[in-house]
Amino acid sequence: MTIKKIYLPEAMENEKFDYGFMNTDVIVQLDNEDKFVANFIAIKKLVEDIESDWKTKKNPSKKYYWSRNMVIVKSLKKKELLPMIEYMIDEGDFQLVFEKL
Repeated sequence: MTIKKIYLPEAMENEKFDYGFMNTDVIVQLDNEDKFVANFIAIKKLVEDIESDWKTKKNPSKKYYWSRNMVIVKSLKKKELLPMIEYMIDEGDFQLVFEKL
């Protein structure tokens, strides 16, 4: 498996963003044209989302945060995502983390 391209939302490609404070789907296109998706979230964003969510919930049993196919990272910059995803492929984790589109 070889990565052909990593797709982020178009708006992220064209404007300045705080890549260390984001939550988005990342799409990976492989050299065989297959595409896969997983949710990536920056740790700062995750902590803020959890704190905000917990403040609004009165019932202690609802104070958890769950997401399928989530990868927690420091930053969502493409140059930082590429080696991480290549490592997932090399280690066999890619199929566990990403869903085929």
